[in-house]
Amino acid sequence: MSYETVKSVEKAFAILEMICNRANHNRAVSLKAISNELGILPATSRNLLRTLESLNYIKRLGHGKYIEGRRFTELHRMGEARNLAEFARPMMERGHEETGESFVLATIRSGKRLELLRVGDSRGNGYEANVDFYRMRTTRCVLAWYTPEQLDCFLQISGLPKPEEWPEAAGSRAELQKALAAVRKAGGCQDVTDGMTATAVPVFSATGEVCASIGCYSPCPRTDALRQRGVFQLLQGYADELRRFC
Repeated sequence: MSYETVKSVEKAFAILEMICNRANHNRAVSLKAISNELGILPATSRNLLRTLESLNYIKRLGHGKYIEGRRFTELHRMGEARNLAEFARPMMERGHEETGESFVLATIRSGKRLELLRVGDSRGNGYEANVDFYRMRTTRCVLAWYTPEQLDCFLQISGLPKPEEWPEAAGSRAELQKALAAVRKAGGCQDVTDGMTATAVPVFSATGEVCASIGCYSPCPRTDALRQRGVFQLLQGYADELRRFC
């Protein structure tokens, strides 16, 4: 027995899929793009968007652009993000056993830092409040390889870093771009912060887009320059492995 589908539900899911696909590349979706690409009338698109927004499946930015909302992001984390974390778990656990250091895998989704996996630390995984997230070297590594469009979307949601979060990048987008360029030139982050040596490198997809960052945090007293270079190379190897999955 065949059933007639509910067209409004089909259209709502088409919009969600479009927003999700853009979120994979950290881009927002406009009402105009939804109408043009999906063939949904602007008035219908607007009503569906308002409904999805009220249910927290999408979030509206300024200038009529939309990104995925909290509930939709939580669903995503249970899918693709969890798969990436499980793929990375064996190598990160091996790295912890061999070095005794803590490892973290993180990404950015809809303007928020999403911690996918942490090994060797008692803190849990999940979304971190947007407080001091610019301090995280894994955050900086992802942003450093963003396109201008992706960075626009991120800054519209999260704003510029505060001086206490990232002194070299605070104050203006120009200063932030200079700091991000320095991260790209170095191939990642190798810094000292709060008595810890923080090392992070970007993880790229098979198509060359940055999709995550993997980092290692170790106490300064046992991390000399030679050990830090070794950790950096180790993380680069892990990133290459993860690229096959992404």
